[in-house]
Amino acid sequence: MRKSFEFTLKSNKIKIINYWFGGIKLCINGDLRDFDKTLFAISNKTLLSANLDGIGTLEIKPLSGLMSVEIDAYLVKGADIQHVYSSHKRLTLKQKRLAQ
Repeated sequence: MRKSFEFTLKSNKIKIINYWFGGIKLCINGDLRDFDKTLFAISNKTLLSANLDGIGTLEIKPLSGLMSVEIDAYLVKGADIQHVYSSHKRLTLKQKRLAQ
């Protein structure tokens, strides 16, 4: 079983693909940038990350449910952390605008 998440962050096309037994992959503009083979993502831990030139570092925090996986994406630049995508909760309009 496979589940994918797609969003755009400052003109970068982000795709995260999770396989039940194959781990999770992070692709940016079609290029594989990071992967992890952790079976369950239980805590609020960054499992994937990639440097976006001049923008900051994209950090992906997956969360395993009973039968599904959800993700949160953050853009980190120095001490500034912006929540830029969530597959399971609504972001504020301000958070959405900062991601564009």
